[in-house]
Amino acid sequence: MADRNLTYHEEVVSRDKKSWLCGHSSCVLWFTGLSGSGKSTLANALERKLFDMGCKTHLLDGDNVRMGLNSDLGFSPEDREENIRRIGEVANLFKNSGTITLTAFISPYHKDRERARTACGDNFFEIHVAAPLETCEARDPKGLYKKARAGVIKGFTGIDAPYEEPLDPALYLDTSIKDVDKCCEEIINLLIGKGIIDKPREISVLDKRRTIALDFDGVIHAYSKGFQGLDNVYDEPHVGALEGISALSELGYRLIVVSSRPVPAIQKWLTKHSIDHYFEEITNIKRPAKHYIDDHGYRFEKGNVNSWPQVIEMIIGEKND
Repeated sequence: MADRNLTYHEEVVSRDKKSWLCGHSSCVLWFTGLSGSGKSTLANALERKLFDMGCKTHLLDGDNVRMGLNSDLGFSPEDREENIRRIGEVANLFKNSGTITLTAFISPYHKDRERARTACGDNFFEIHVAAPLETCEARDPKGLYKKARAGVIKGFTGIDAPYEEPLDPALYLDTSIKDVDKCCEEIINLLIGKGIIDKPREISVLDKRRTIALDFDGVIHAYSKGFQGLDNVYDEPHVGALEGISALSELGYRLIVVSSRPVPAIQKWLTKHSIDHYFEEITNIKRPAKHYIDDHGYRFEKGNVNSWPQVIEMIIGEKND
C-alpha cells in the first residue's frame, strides 16, 4: 500500500503546453493481440512514419520492458496483471510529456486493459492487432508456439491461457489480410480524425514549381553556438537572410520552412525577427519543392557572407533563362 504521507505536486508546465511545443496532441496507442499477430512489427513501422512526419513518439514494447522495468515479473496471471498495471502508468507519464506513445503488449485480459485505460485517461486508443491463431502459429517469429505445444512453456496465451478480445476497439486490424502500410494508414487516419495530428497538406504541381523550402538551421538562423533559446544573444538570423527571404518573396516564390525543430519555437523566432509573414508554412515534413536550400546545398557555413547572394543570383538567373 502506498505511503499515506504523500502529496501530489502539480506540474508547472502543463501537458497542453508540452503538446503545443511538439506541434501535435499526445495519446496512447495500445496495441493488443496474440503473439505473432504483428503488434511489434506494426508499432515500429508506425513510429517510423510518425517520426518522419515530425511527431514526438515513444514505443514501449513487451519484451523490451520485461528486460528492464518488469524484469522481476513472470507470466503468472498475477504477474501479467502487474506488468500491464505498470505499463499503463508509464504510458500515461509519456502521454503527459506531450508524446504519442505506442505500446505493444499481448495484454490478454479485459480488466487489465481497462485498468490501463483508466490510468491513461483521455486519448487512449485500443488497437486490436488480430490474426487467426493458425496464422500467428505459422509465423511463430520467436518459436514460442512450438515450445508451448511441446509443453516447455506453460500458460501461453492462445494455447493453454485465454486471450480476451477487445469488445469495442478504436481499430480492428486483421494482419492476415492487411499489410503493414495499409494498417499504418488506418491508424494515421484515426489520429487525424481524433485531432491528434494534422492531415498532411496536399501540394499541387503548380505549388511545387513555385515553392522554395528553406532549412532553418544555417540558412535562416545562423549556426553560431546553436539554437539556445529564443532570447539568447547568439540566436540571430544568418547574414543576408532577411534580405534574401524578402527578395525571394518579391520574386513570387512560395516560401516554407523545413526543420526538425518544434514548429511553435520556429514560429516565435520568425515573429521575433519580423519575417514570419513571408512563410506560408513551417513544417517538420519534407515537402515537394522546386528548390531545397540547406547548409550543404548552397554552402551556408559559419560566417559565410556569400551564401545568400549566391542563392538569389542563381534563382534570378534561372528565371531569366
